[in-house]
Amino acid sequence: MFYKRLVRPLLFLKDPEESHEQTLALLSRMGFLEGAFEWYFGVDDNRLQVKLGSLSFPNPVGLAGGFDKNGIAIKTWQGFGFGFIEIGAVTAQGQPGNPKPRLFRLPKDQALINRLGFNNDGAEAMRARLAAVQNNGGWPKIPLGINIGRTKVVETKDAAEDFLFTFETLFLYGDFFTLNVSSPNTPYLRDLQERALLTDLLTVIQEKNRELAAKGGSQEKPVLVKVAPDMEFAQLDEIVEVAQSKRIAGIIATNATAFLRESLVTRTEEPGGLSGRPLRGKVISFVRHLYQATQGRLPIIGVGGIFIAEDAYEKIRAGACLRGTRSCEADQSRAPQTYGTRRLQAYLRSCRQRRPEVTTADSSVGLQDKGDFSNVRLCQNDSASRSGRIISTLPRPIS
Repeated sequence: MFYKRLVRPLLFLKDPEESHEQTLALLSRMGFLEGAFEWYFGVDDNRLQVKLGSLSFPNPVGLAGGFDKNGIAIKTWQGFGFGFIEIGAVTAQGQPGNPKPRLFRLPKDQALINRLGFNNDGAEAMRARLAAVQNNGGWPKIPLGINIGRTKVVETKDAAEDFLFTFETLFLYGDFFTLNVSSPNTPYLRDLQERALLTDLLTVIQEKNRELAAKGGSQEKPVLVKVAPDMEFAQLDEIVEVAQSKRIAGIIATNATAFLRESLVTRTEEPGGLSGRPLRGKVISFVRHLYQATQGRLPIIGVGGIFIAEDAYEKIRAGACLRGTRSCEADQSRAPQTYGTRRLQAYLRSCRQRRPEVTTADSSVGLQDKGDFSNVRLCQNDSASRSGRIISTLPRPIS
């Protein structure tokens, strides 16, 4: 109620990127309140715990990459009850991104269009910031993921080395890494989703992963690939084949779309990535196809088109295990990062009181009715034998 009636109207008085940056700056100064936030917003429920390889997540609701690009509010985020944090996208070289204005609200469509273009301080600046956080005792207790993108001025033929520099620079600090080859706002970036180029990229990343893990006496870091929704399933199947052959930890579905303008209530010709409610159907279809194509053996991380707990459960029915939304600023009545885990918990619990078909996963993916938390538990139970399935998550208004 406080957010709906006071905070949100104030944010909407300003340019969306200005509102975002000011909010982030404020949160970066509130790390000392992390304990109080966690007491108020946190959810402690063992049934929501998820494992992905060697990583343990207290719940399946996390902060997706793009919201805190430079990792300036790391200590504060865990206080809102997130199960993990993903910062970035980080590029090898710092870059300002595309010219402003570059972020546009579409409240009638519950959506955003952005064309920021991986604006960030660069890998070395991020390493220094993360080292300072670690040395000052502010390191989060939940897994920290790092989203990696390609520097804009780097040509496609040199992209693998560009990604590799960032991966190696930040290896010690990330609990998992996302290779972002799907943003629509960096020219030719999506070419890296083609079989040959993706194979080359994953080969050098995984070789370095094994090398650095052996050198430090640690386990290899889980590496994920984030895909675009603007492709045929045949190409998606090729990506799955490459990912499985290179022992990638999971697929993130999906990034923002460069299309779907014809479905909008708001008439706009603004280029960039569209995210929010219009992407919901695309994400569900991708999650469902990925689950079927991999027979549940590859973790699926779903992002986009989630505004309420029912949307999250729809993804669970499609074969994923947790919630993801990135355009919360567009038309939300609540601050979803505050309520996400709690509302998902309550919704899943309520399923026990509904008709049986409500708690039964979609028969097309073969999941069975096992109670109110069946699919979340399934994600955890699968981890021992097939690495589990996990979805990415909360407010990400920016690619």
